[in-house]
Amino acid sequence: METKRIDALRAELARDGEVAIGFNRTKQFLRNPAGFLGLRRSSPPSPQVIVNNFGLWAAVDGFPEGGVPWARILEVHITKVNVSSYIDVSIRTPDTPDRRRSLRLPHMLTVDPEDLAKWIVMELMERGNPI
Repeated sequence: METKRIDALRAELARDGEVAIGFNRTKQFLRNPAGFLGLRRSSPPSPQVIVNNFGLWAAVDGFPEGGVPWARILEVHITKVNVSSYIDVSIRTPDTPDRRRSLRLPHMLTVDPEDLAKWIVMELMERGNPI
C-alpha cells in the first residue's frame, strides 16, 4: 500500500467526513508475521489515527476516548529520533483548561509523518483555534 498524500487525505475527509489511518505493511508484519504471510488469518487492522470533522483520535494510552475536538488542539510538532519521525499533539484537557498535555501519535502509519503533521495543521487552521 502506498502512502497517502495531503491532497488524497483532504479529498477523503471532504467526501467521507472521516479519514481512518492504519499501520503500514511493515508495522503489520512486525505485529503479526504469521498473519501477514498468510499462515494465520488475522483480523483486519484497526485504525490507529482517525481524523474527522469533529477532531482527532488516536489509539494510544492517554488519548481521550471520544477524541479531541479541533478547538482543544493547541499545537502539532514533529520530533525526529534517529531515522523515525513522531508526531506530538498538545491538547487542552476539559477538566484543566489552563493546562496542556502532549500526546504522541502512533508511528509507522500509511501516511508519512511529515505529511500527516502538515495536514493536521492545515485542518487545525481551518477548523480549530490556530495559535
